[in-house]
Amino acid sequence: MEQYRSYFWKKTPFLKLLLALIAGILVQWHYPSGPKTGWLILAAGLVVLPVLFFIPLFKRYRFAFLNGIIVSILFFALGVLLAWQKDIRNQKDWLGKLYTASDGLLVTLEEPPVEKTRSVKANASVCFLLRNGKSFPVKGRIIIYFSKDVNGQGGTLTQLSYGSQIIFKKPVQEIKNAGNPGGFDYKQYALFQGITHQVYLKPGEFEVPDHKKQNGLTRFLFASKEKLLGILRENIKGHKELGLAEALLIGYKQDLDQSLVQSYTNTGVVHIIAISGLHLGLIYWLMALLLRPLQKRKSTRWIRAVIIITVLWIFSLLAGAQPSILRSALMFTCIVLGESLSKKTSIYNTMAVSAFILLCINPYWLWDVGFQLSYAAVLSIIIFMQPIYNLFYSKNKLLDLIWKLNAVTLAAQVLTVPLSIYHFHQFPNFFILTNFLAVPLSSIILLGEIFLCVISFIPVVSILVGKILSWLIALMNTYIERVE
Repeated sequence: MEQYRSYFWKKTPFLKLLLALIAGILVQWHYPSGPKTGWLILAAGLVVLPVLFFIPLFKRYRFAFLNGIIVSILFFALGVLLAWQKDIRNQKDWLGKLYTASDGLLVTLEEPPVEKTRSVKANASVCFLLRNGKSFPVKGRIIIYFSKDVNGQGGTLTQLSYGSQIIFKKPVQEIKNAGNPGGFDYKQYALFQGITHQVYLKPGEFEVPDHKKQNGLTRFLFASKEKLLGILRENIKGHKELGLAEALLIGYKQDLDQSLVQSYTNTGVVHIIAISGLHLGLIYWLMALLLRPLQKRKSTRWIRAVIIITVLWIFSLLAGAQPSILRSALMFTCIVLGESLSKKTSIYNTMAVSAFILLCINPYWLWDVGFQLSYAAVLSIIIFMQPIYNLFYSKNKLLDLIWKLNAVTLAAQVLTVPLSIYHFHQFPNFFILTNFLAVPLSSIILLGEIFLCVISFIPVVSILVGKILSWLIALMNTYIERVE
């Protein structure tokens, strides 16, 4: 056992570095300190590490464990610094440090406004603080709720889109929790996204300059998303069916029926609605199948790799770039690169590298439930899928395929169930029954939606495909609701 453990750690060096990074992030969040501590630890490690190379070679082996300890300390310090830097409250020009109730703000919408029950909501980044006729650059993100009455004043809301700039003087309020003990910590959730304040604007309380501040890639992604939504809305009939189709394809959840979402949650298949590794896996499989001829020659392998990686990342960005889908995109990127170089990579190292990169981008993704469940599910499948699959053997290929799908479902539950109970305080007893139909059926529906978007310029075919997809989605929804 000891030999196996030693072999495992030698083959998964990135896992040790990831654990050190996570430790640094956790310590900085729960016991916050200034950046000086992190820089001091980092500097000390960088000074001591080269010293070890001056030790005679025959003695260096005896102190080899010190290399591992010092490197772990370096990545621990990196975790501390990343967590400190990502906290918007530590920035000198943060909105919360400079703003007073009498100041005005110039903000830029980061997304098209989304209609809610009683208002219209949009996230915005703060650009300038306006005080006594002067403007001061500030950083921060806020949530803006527009009164629906604004549309009655010349249709102002219809003019707002991604990149629209807004000027207002109404005081913004700091985001606070509802105050229920043990309730959802919305303030922390918003802070981890860099959002610290909110404001509710009524007619006449803001101005919309003609100028827009847009990023080319983001504009392309929003335009592409609207195009895809337009194709689905034209061909998928039924409110519940359309809402689920939009969520399955690009993660758009604004049209989802809430009672249907609750049914999927209660029966343990809500993961189908969330864009995750299942969706990326299907797209990877489809692209690999279509581009198989390019894999046969060394001179064209790189073209295949570039195309597949580009498609995966465009889809990930269209789907909102959530941690769970970014994890999948990074893992499949490593797999594709390994295939193009004819090398096999350790799945544990691949997971560790993807998690390491994501946490360097945003250390607060560590608290994201999707991030936790995503890695727990993959790790659980890697460890437990084969032992569970080996419990039952059938010569019948159909039965064997059905059992393999269920073995994957059962394996994924081993490590995700404790997390689900902790976060959601419930456990769906019928998950095996619902996943049995929902997983393969949702995969067929997703592939059908991709096909629909590809042939949308042929009206006769797209109408037929839309009807078939509507029927399949209605079948899946009915089955889930009956099980519930």
